[in-house]
Amino acid sequence: MVLTPDAGPAASAPPLGVERADSRSYRRLAGTDVDQAMAFFTSDYDLKAPAIRRTHADTAWDFAGVTDERMSLRTSRFGVDLRSQSQSDDFIVAWLRSGSSTITYNGRSVDLEPAVPVILPSETYDLHHRDIGLNLVHLDRQFVTSLVGDDTFSFEPLERPAVDGMGVWRDTVRRLSSTWLQVDAPMTATVRRDIADAFANAALRAFPRRSTWRAAVTGSGPEHQRLRRALDYVQAHAREPIGTPEIAAAAGLSPRGLQQSLRRHLDQTPGELLRSVRLDGALDELRRAERDETSVADIARGWGFGHLGRFSAAYRSRFGELPSDTLRTRTRR
Repeated sequence: MVLTPDAGPAASAPPLGVERADSRSYRRLAGTDVDQAMAFFTSDYDLKAPAIRRTHADTAWDFAGVTDERMSLRTSRFGVDLRSQSQSDDFIVAWLRSGSSTITYNGRSVDLEPAVPVILPSETYDLHHRDIGLNLVHLDRQFVTSLVGDDTFSFEPLERPAVDGMGVWRDTVRRLSSTWLQVDAPMTATVRRDIADAFANAALRAFPRRSTWRAAVTGSGPEHQRLRRALDYVQAHAREPIGTPEIAAAAGLSPRGLQQSLRRHLDQTPGELLRSVRLDGALDELRRAERDETSVADIARGWGFGHLGRFSAAYRSRFGELPSDTLRTRTRR
């Protein structure tokens, strides 16, 4: 089975009589029986009240996946029109190979784009798949949160990765998928852990983390939508020299309107919001950095903090420790 960012897999079962030499498990199913497919997908993806409509006289479906306790690489194809709700305890990165898919979550609908990965929502969401071919990487939630060092960590769902993050993710998939999927070749625990670390760190580089301030905007009215656009813009451009005028323009608000909306919903000013996002970004980077390869000053400058002393003070006020302590903790792991 070969999993690539923009192509589908070709899978074959491991040779008969070969004992598994590591903890990876392999599954491959295929057929034309819609009831059999629905029984499998409903169980494996926790589909709730699925509604299905045939789109072809002969319905083909298949699934293949290689899984261990930390991660799973999977691919599926299902030639029907399917509407349902779903959720998962894992962090799931998904990208479209063929067909179309619309994911609706928290009042927002997103059409998946071919070869563009997104993180699926962890909470219940609505899906509409049409003749879909989908690649998925499941990352165990506890594994990722332990790697980050934050039990409350979550990704912001359905957000496109930044350009550099997309490159990191695609490079990781391209380099390591074939090794992971060689189920007839024994793999040591160290190699499996290294590959899982690489995929988790690529996801952390590629996709924005969910912030409590964004999750607090729960409404679906025009003001809520404009405020989410402002938050999305700050998340995507926090490393750049932006301020209230740029954020307001991205949201379709006047600077005063942005200030009033942020104060009303998040009790923050635009400057406080931007500083908060930049501190979150510095925290993430310090947690993933290798001390011999970077410094607190480099990371602070990268996130727009020109004065190291003021950055350290703001960081300690926000997270309860100095940035150098975070970097040392990462080094000891």
